Amino acid sequence: MKRIVLNPVLDKEFRSRMRTWKSPLLISLYLGVLALITLGYYWTQQQRAFYSGFGPEVGPQIYVTLTIFQLMLVSFVTPAFTAGVISGERERQTLDLLVCTRLSATSIILNKLLASIAYILLLIISSLPFFGVVYFFGGILLSEIGQVFLVYLMTALTFGAIGVFCSTVFRKTQVSVVVTYVIVFFFLAGTAAITVFLANVRPDFGGLPLIAYLNPVVALCSTFPGSFSQGMIMGFGFGAGRMVGANAPASTLLPWQYNFIGDGLIIVVFLVMAIVLLDPVGRFSRVKQLFGRKSKVQVETDEEIESEAHPG
Repeated sequence: MKRIVLNPVLDKEFRSRMRTWKSPLLISLYLGVLALITLGYYWTQQQRAFYSGFGPEVGPQIYVTLTIFQLMLVSFVTPAFTAGVISGERERQTLDLLVCTRLSATSIILNKLLASIAYILLLIISSLPFFGVVYFFGGILLSEIGQVFLVYLMTALTFGAIGVFCSTVFRKTQVSVVVTYVIVFFFLAGTAAITVFLANVRPDFGGLPLIAYLNPVVALCSTFPGSFSQGMIMGFGFGAGRMVGANAPASTLLPWQYNFIGDGLIIVVFLVMAIVLLDPVGRFSRVKQLFGRKSKVQVETDEEIESEAHPG
């Protein structure tokens, strides 16, 4: 049986990530946190004076709690895997060797991102048993669970692309990680704060501002069943995730679908900028000059050309 041939960067990342003790430890901690959240919710329900067993609303309640916490975990774990993929190579002094191979800058960036996202995807898939238990309580559709996992994947890709870009721009991994987490915090909290501010400034607007659709929490809440979806979106001061009001236009898309469109544009923009900055042969030299950056290969080439032009 022939062995599947992977891209060298992707193959190396898969092997190096999964052969250390950190990978199973992280998966265990990740699942342990989700288990504690589920058990904690069950325990708090038992402590209520009016608790009289599992009702039909318990399944959706556990589901909503579990999905929100998992989104937070995905949001804060992803930068840790992507914000050092290029700067780490630079610190180990292996980046120049990597860019001198036959691999293009596009191949390096995309496969570094795919390797990191594959691990995040493993974490998400490993949480399926928890959602399976919640599903048996009732009140949740498989299509809603599928939408939630799509939101997770798109959020991981978006924050992963941002992390790769920051890793390409900054030479130090610590700086790249900090900047990436600042941007992630803006997507989670900053967009919500701006949304609330705009709602107070223009209460007659009657819908979600465009920036609200960039918030993955808003996208996640729009996938919740029935009253949970409306209740969570109402927490932002709007109704049911769609434009409402007498003058609001009719919309056929839900917030999570708008979020996918916005995230797709963000992913493309950040990946293209990362590829331009990493390109080793100067095909994008004019664009690099805007960032004040040149690769080591291009600097050495410029020095050789200068010495040949002025041998004295």
